[in-house]
Formats: sequence, C-alpha cells, structure tokens
Amino acid sequence: MADKITRFNLHEYSISAQMEYRKARRAEAREIMERNTQFANSFASISANRAIGEGDIFSRIAMERMAGQRVSKKA
Repeated sequence: MADKITRFNLHEYSISAQMEYRKARRAEAREIMERNTQFANSFASISANRAIGEGDIFSRIAMERMAGQRVSKKA
C-alpha cells in the first residue's frame, strides 16, 4: 500500500483508517471555511465603514450648502 491515502486508494485501507482520513479531511475543510468566513466578514466591515464614511461626508457637504443659503420663511 502507498504511504499516502487518496480518494483513489482509499478502498484499500481498513474502515477505521478510512474514517480517520475522512474526519481529518472534514476538519481541514472546516478550517478553510472558517478562514474564508473571517476574510469575508472583514471585507464586509470595511465596506460598511466606507459607506458610513461616505454618508458622513455627503451629509456634511449638504449641511454646509444649506447653511450657506438663505432659507425662505414663506415656504
């Protein structure tokens, strides 16, 4: 038997060895998913913070423009 278990020679190993191999593969996949989720969350928070910052800038510009104009009391 080969030293490394692959999906092509998995049938040559005992049931317990197959279960251990599959358990290790699931653990690796879980770690990768968690890492990708952390990356996605960090990018989402960056995007949200950027949107908030842009909204603050736009509101400041609007407030400055409103302060510079005379407001009609007839309206």
